[in-house]
Amino acid sequence: MGFREAKTVEQWRDELDRDAAGGRGKFRILPRDLFNSRAFAALRGSGAIVVLAILNRLEYDKRGKKDRKGVKVACSVLRNNGEFQLTVNELVARGLSRSTATRARCLAWELGFFDVIESGTVHHAGRYRYSDRWREFPDGDYLPVGQSPPGKNVYPENGFKKIEDYDSGRMIELGKVVIFPVT
Repeated sequence: MGFREAKTVEQWRDELDRDAAGGRGKFRILPRDLFNSRAFAALRGSGAIVVLAILNRLEYDKRGKKDRKGVKVACSVLRNNGEFQLTVNELVARGLSRSTATRARCLAWELGFFDVIESGTVHHAGRYRYSDRWREFPDGDYLPVGQSPPGKNVYPENGFKKIEDYDSGRMIELGKVVIFPVT
């Protein structure tokens, strides 16, 4: 797979406009158990936009296809093992600011809506996989274990004060944005 240029916010907005015009079908699946879950309620507005963007990025196998392989979810089978890419530029094109998109994506990951396969960078989109860990929120095993976070804030000069939490090995910016140090 060759190197591709990262899409700009304007390119994402054009792609979303084409999808809205009917480019990839008219409907997306929003499982009722996900929508009514405590984890989804804990996301607040921007986190809900991230989860809806995740659900939009998922690809489903057709019902009539024999030997359907993939990840089984409530009503269908996900193609490509439920893997997807979700960039901050796509979330900005959906109406979030960069810092809000970063925080909301991290919160959706922490609440168990997706797992990180490869953490993203400025020039390469991260690879993620849909997860059902959100079903265990708030009392179960929903926290990510042994995963790097979904990208990192590479612009620490955005005005937040950094405080290091030595117990967890994380950087906390005034309790709002969590930045994990590169190890």
